Amino acid sequence: MLYYLGLLSFAGEREGRPLLKIPNRTVRQLMYGYLRAAYDEVGVFRPSTYEISDRLNKMAYRGQWEGFFDYLAEEIAQQASIRDFLQGEKVLQGFLLAWLNLSPYFRVFSEVEQGGGFVDLYLAPFYFRYPDMRHAYLIELKYLSRSGDRPAKRAQLITDAQSQLRRYAADARIGAELGAATLHPILLLYSGWELVHREAVAS
Repeated sequence: MLYYLGLLSFAGEREGRPLLKIPNRTVRQLMYGYLRAAYDEVGVFRPSTYEISDRLNKMAYRGQWEGFFDYLAEEIAQQASIRDFLQGEKVLQGFLLAWLNLSPYFRVFSEVEQGGGFVDLYLAPFYFRYPDMRHAYLIELKYLSRSGDRPAKRAQLITDAQSQLRRYAADARIGAELGAATLHPILLLYSGWELVHREAVAS
């Protein structure tokens, strides 16, 4: 809308997204000062879909994966109805899969056979549309019920997941299609609905 109204002009493309700019100083001073004040007054600026899209873009192009999962964790923590629903590893996996599939940057696979096991989620670069992407992800989820959460159990699940991710990352099929992208093996541990541990595992 801002483009067609002449408030933004096209300035090329960067990281797979249109790059827009304010066309001149007059538009900047008159229009954007007014728009900024209006948005501040009503308290609406960034809907969740924008936040998700922006974080997925950073995952794809900059390897900054933490922001996406942290944002979802923060949103879950604020909504009791969602917290009540997110019980069990497969439910969490489906929840993450749904949000990750909003991304145009990755081909998202679930339960892909790799290294003698099945990785929970594999995010492969969609090179056909985004040839300049440089990041891919293997994601292993671990889950503890709130009642069964114990330090020793957490430690065991983390150790198991680290071992699994190293094995998956070493699979020749991953390397064959990875191209120039860096592979990030990611471990996510949930206690009930809460994300209690996340790390990039050295392969």
